[in-house]
Amino acid sequence: MYEILSIGTQFFIYDRLRAAGVSKVIRKIFLAWAFFWVIAGLLSSFDLLYAEYDLMPLHLAEVIHAFSLTWVIITLYAFGSFFLMDLLTRFKGYTKKKVLLATLLTIVITLYSMLEAYYVTPRYVVIKSDKLKAERVRIVYLTDTHIGGLSTKFHLDRVMSIVNEASPDIFLLAGDILDGDMSYRTRELEMLKAGALKAPYGAFAVNGNHEHYWILDEDIEGTIREAGFNLLINERAELPELGITILGLDDMIHGWLSPVIKPEDKKNFVLVLKHRPGLPFDSKGNFDLQVSGHTHGGQFWPLGYFKNMAANSVQGLSKKSGGYVYVSNGSGFNAAMLRLFVPPEVTVIDLIKEK
Repeated sequence: MYEILSIGTQFFIYDRLRAAGVSKVIRKIFLAWAFFWVIAGLLSSFDLLYAEYDLMPLHLAEVIHAFSLTWVIITLYAFGSFFLMDLLTRFKGYTKKKVLLATLLTIVITLYSMLEAYYVTPRYVVIKSDKLKAERVRIVYLTDTHIGGLSTKFHLDRVMSIVNEASPDIFLLAGDILDGDMSYRTRELEMLKAGALKAPYGAFAVNGNHEHYWILDEDIEGTIREAGFNLLINERAELPELGITILGLDDMIHGWLSPVIKPEDKKNFVLVLKHRPGLPFDSKGNFDLQVSGHTHGGQFWPLGYFKNMAANSVQGLSKKSGGYVYVSNGSGFNAAMLRLFVPPEVTVIDLIKEK
């Protein structure tokens, strides 16, 4: 789908280059470059979906696929830039000057998007409850780091420095954390493990949709556990000293509460850990806080509005069915190493005992 979209935008750009009288050499270079990334994207997508055919090493397919999708987004930026030039000149034809301005605008937007994708910041939230036994419980959760593809140790180092500085009592992973061949990511896994060991009341995780893609090819669930996290698959974790019950809901069965909820849970602070932001079917009155991700905030403005509509959610903190729901922008990026006006975050939630 992305490659087909890219073909359309690249044809639009080529047509503008031709209309402006740009030399045939430059147009041929553009066509060759565009054709290469379309074909590379298709081949890498095939290899990721049907890994048993091994057209290329798995980690190489990840990287090529990510570069291909990055090029798709850049062509969308270029489409917007060229179309803006059309609007400003009331569609009065193209000149080389307009092509140059549109190209420069595309470069500026792309560079800004690359910087934003790596500039992870903490997001602080405070929630009060009379169910807590401790005066304060600090929770830090990550979602959508997508370790794999074009993600780097430098990026995760920034993420984990925020986690470690926050000194969480509980460390959570809300899915789509691992997204590639982990045999090449030992340093990143060690960083996660170090963070998990520092959380005095435990580290817990659930699968996202991307973990389920990779379960087909390797022991992703085992990798999460080896990194020091208690992987909850429609399971519970009790923290009686804090008055907290954690319900970890698996992504592939849409995270129903019914397999794990108990009537006596209501006396505790019920924390639902679930990748997608949609509420479970029997959630009303049965939870106090749900933490989720998945949407990336759209990753590129204004896609967040459509993502939120599709997920029936809003970014950040909201209240639904008697409990709070927090939907994070995520701390990474999905394949394309770009974000636009949707900064990545590490979410720090302080639960305060209300008297």
